[in-house]
Amino acid sequence: MSGISLIKKLRTFLLGVLFLLLFSWVFLVAFIALAPVEWLLVQTMVQTAAQAKQPQMTWQKIEGTLAKGSAERINLPGISLEDVSWNLPIWRLALALPQLNLKLGNEQLAKNEAWQLQASLTPWGSFSVRLKAGDLALLKSNGLPWALEGILAGELNLQAKLQGQTISCQSLTGSWQGGLKALQPMQLNLGQINLQPTCPKAQSLTWLLTAEQTAEHQINLEGQAELANRRWSFSGQAKLEEQAQLRPALQMLGWRRNNQGEFQGRGSGRF
Repeated sequence: MSGISLIKKLRTFLLGVLFLLLFSWVFLVAFIALAPVEWLLVQTMVQTAAQAKQPQMTWQKIEGTLAKGSAERINLPGISLEDVSWNLPIWRLALALPQLNLKLGNEQLAKNEAWQLQASLTPWGSFSVRLKAGDLALLKSNGLPWALEGILAGELNLQAKLQGQTISCQSLTGSWQGGLKALQPMQLNLGQINLQPTCPKAQSLTWLLTAEQTAEHQINLEGQAELANRRWSFSGQAKLEEQAQLRPALQMLGWRRNNQGEFQGRGSGRF
């Protein structure tokens, strides 16, 4: 057998192996993407139960596939998401560049009232998230005593890197703003709020929250969360009118009045 003939046979063999691997990859991606999403979730729950872990997610009236589907409600720890729909383009999965597009809100809802999330991941671990705010009625409490009312505008943009099981933040920009009312644990009109989070370090998150209501209050909160040691803290200042609705609530939470007549408070804990 000549060397040229051997090279041709080797090339044919390698091309056959490459085609087989490519076909197997496309078949696997299509099988996962087009499988009923409820079946995939049930398999995940079965594995979670086998590991003696508490399920972290439940759902109501879910239909469709991993590539495209919807759910009336998805329950996560502490929060429930209403009227959820999503799509995950198969071609991006096949290229190992997945992009999830998720929306909260049905077709009858105005465009500026729907929550929208777009998240993409690269094979080398970099990912980006864009989260556009909407109607807080689409976010319900799941076992915790809180309820909010209002419509927020604006979006947040996150650039981060996935290193093993650790998320390393590279940048977090944007803000949310709008009118906000607390319905539980007590009814309070917080007025116009503005939330600006940032991540000055890879494993830390900081935020600035302002709330202002004419003839009532002006509040400034600064907080931070350390992901490495799972600790959070905040400090705040509030200027209140004598008949402000927030006065009893802040006093109950331990905020103290300083010599300038402003209320100050701080807190910390673990998550």
